[in-house]
Amino acid sequence: MEKKLVTIIVLPFSKAKILKMRLEEQKIESALEEINLLDEGATSVKVQVQDRDVKDAIPVLEDFLGKKEETLKTGDKQNEHILVPVDFSGQTLKTCKLAFNIASHLKAKLVFMHCYINPLIHSVPYADVYVYDSTLLARMDNAEKNANDNFKKFIKKLSAEIDKKEWKNVKSEFIIKPGYADEDILTYAHENNSMLIVMGTGGGNESTVGSITADVIYNAKVPVLVVPEKYHERKLNEFKKILYATNFGEKDFIAIEKLVRILKPLAIKVFCVHVAKDECSEWDKARLEGMKELLKSRYAEKDFDCRLLQGDDLLKTLDKFIKDESIDVISLTTHRRNLISRLFNPSVARKMVFHSQTPLLIFHA
Repeated sequence: MEKKLVTIIVLPFSKAKILKMRLEEQKIESALEEINLLDEGATSVKVQVQDRDVKDAIPVLEDFLGKKEETLKTGDKQNEHILVPVDFSGQTLKTCKLAFNIASHLKAKLVFMHCYINPLIHSVPYADVYVYDSTLLARMDNAEKNANDNFKKFIKKLSAEIDKKEWKNVKSEFIIKPGYADEDILTYAHENNSMLIVMGTGGGNESTVGSITADVIYNAKVPVLVVPEKYHERKLNEFKKILYATNFGEKDFIAIEKLVRILKPLAIKVFCVHVAKDECSEWDKARLEGMKELLKSRYAEKDFDCRLLQGDDLLKTLDKFIKDESIDVISLTTHRRNLISRLFNPSVARKMVFHSQTPLLIFHA
């Protein structure tokens, strides 16, 4: 029987070489095959194993990617990067363009990731004996070919819309692998301490959030920028105002520190806003003053404006403020899970136009 090679992942060359060594340490034969995703030359490499070794290779791959790690690893300043999941939708194109713009300002690398379902890996329950199935392998070949072809077309279109000269100024890497997108996005981000994940809502319309995006939002330990379906494309230097929804918690100051790091090269005003259902208490006023003083002492060069708002309906109160102040980005931390749930609740979104055009930056303290 002819030996069949199965692609288990596409990686940048340097990472592919390390994975190949890991596989060979486990006595698993592997091969590397360059693929040309850009006209300038091969930038990524297929890591392939024999079909009979897939069952043994997958645990090595998952360990290499960090799937067993639950903690966030310490970052490497030489490897600061922004992770951008790609699904080839129309929304992904403008999401990637915004991510590119951010990476250009922060002088960070872009890592584009696409995950696809591989019939061999995701449809066959492995037993002690693997039954060769030529039909399944044909479907696997087709899934891999479609993923690579679509990725190449997408990157070519993206680089052309950005401008090829600008494109070359930002270092980029490409990862194409069979797997479940939510798991692999989180795994890569935590293993490599991504500076930021930038992704679309993925829900198919402005009033829902897709399951993959929702899973990443709730479980990521790194900041996530969610770009809505109706977001109007703009350059990053056109962003002038950010709203940070605060509850005066200690975690807010950790998130603000991360926010300032992302905003470092930009002249953006940050509104720290707290909404009280009842009339603003003296305690809220005192905490607001304390926040003002602390932010002024820590970030003298940044423009912070702390506000107390009163309203029975939290979302409507924030929405009015967003419209009145022409807010460009909404930001919050996930310790207020109820707030996030309400933001993404379809019944709420149908009643009001909230965050449907405004990117949402989520921190995880």
